[in-house]
Amino acid sequence: MLLYQPLFTISVEHAYFADGLWRGVDFVASPASAKLARGAGILLKSLDNGIGAVCEMDKSQALQLYARDAGGSLPFVFKVYANDKAFMNYTVPAVRSGDRILCLRAFDEETGVPGGSAVESESEYLDVDALVSQGILDEREKRAPPHFVVSIRAKVGPDGIKHVQEFRFRFGARRSFWKYHLLGKMNRSNARIVDLDSKVEFESCGEVMLPGSRLSRVFRSTERLPMSEKSSYRFQLREQEQGVERVLIKRLPVASESRLGLDVVNGNNEIVLENYVNF
Repeated sequence: MLLYQPLFTISVEHAYFADGLWRGVDFVASPASAKLARGAGILLKSLDNGIGAVCEMDKSQALQLYARDAGGSLPFVFKVYANDKAFMNYTVPAVRSGDRILCLRAFDEETGVPGGSAVESESEYLDVDALVSQGILDEREKRAPPHFVVSIRAKVGPDGIKHVQEFRFRFGARRSFWKYHLLGKMNRSNARIVDLDSKVEFESCGEVMLPGSRLSRVFRSTERLPMSEKSSYRFQLREQEQGVERVLIKRLPVASESRLGLDVVNGNNEIVLENYVNF
């Protein structure tokens, strides 16, 4: 029976998700990395939010030879595909810059040398042609390239593996202005949006005419708010009439990453998250 020893894990974290883990990302080894894994007796296994590697214990000498020939550590490159195609709407940094793809490299926090536990990382954007020339992508993948690329270097000492290396890459959640359209009976001149936690303020932007000759009263947050899978914001729609304030909607819907719009805020074009309230 083959016995395996853990070598490294790569995990992807994301501030958008409630538990901070970006599940639903698929890692595919580059051709060179797949060849290295086969030769060194390394087994790659998918994890919930990344990928892990274990190696055959009786191939420790071969592993050390591979590492020595590669400068003391094993280089691995992975093409990463996100299952949720809307992830670009709520993710920073952007995984694309024009026709270029985000490439992440793990670095050791203490030495700044590639490899080690990656609490820090470096990034750059590379052209698809550059990735093809490096052998990471093939010509067929130019039409449908990965969403981003991850590269690490797994350390192997002269006596074999000392500890499991944990590489972590973190993405943030997009921050955008939130915009509410009040339609139908909710379009009231004395309406206002209140944050029950008194952290966020909304300003009235007047009325606009939407397609279909629908008149909408618009409110927009005065600051950018982070997108979240399960938002904790508690916004309420209220109306004040003859000195008496009453609640029209106890809890307004939170912004959805699928409803992106463009608005001019303080003279600048800004991406906004739009909600439509019509009861």
